[in-house]
Amino acid sequence: MNYWHMNLHPTDEQGTDDNVKSIVLSRTIGMGIWDRKPGEIDPQVTDFKNRVNVGDIVAILNGQTPIALVEVIGDWYEFYGDKNSIDTKSIIWFELRRAVKILCIKEENGYISSLPQFPMRTKTLTISSTETTDTYKYIDDWFNHCNNKA
Repeated sequence: MNYWHMNLHPTDEQGTDDNVKSIVLSRTIGMGIWDRKPGEIDPQVTDFKNRVNVGDIVAILNGQTPIALVEVIGDWYEFYGDKNSIDTKSIIWFELRRAVKILCIKEENGYISSLPQFPMRTKTLTISSTETTDTYKYIDDWFNHCNNKA
């Protein structure tokens, strides 16, 4: 099992916490597919496809604000849909997707609302594999809290 942290918004502009929470409530996480340079897929896309595994734990953030902790339960897949029939009001914008199980999600006055900001600004997807880092400890404490409340 690996720990990851991820932002779920399509550009550098953050959505609202409620937007991110709504995406998580669909029990799907994901990202767009983009080139780092022309013809070179961004390594985050490759990580989402090849390094994230079923059973991995992902901290879902809005910037540095914690929103949810999820467990990956499905392999990656691409979804494009019919551009003519897609509900343009859907907040699930990403083509690259994975199914997840929600372990904890932000509630008013709940545990997640009391968490401090995530210790670093994250890209779309980042692994946290070194047990001595602040990001790893943050996710591990959060994970242990979620497991103990069940």
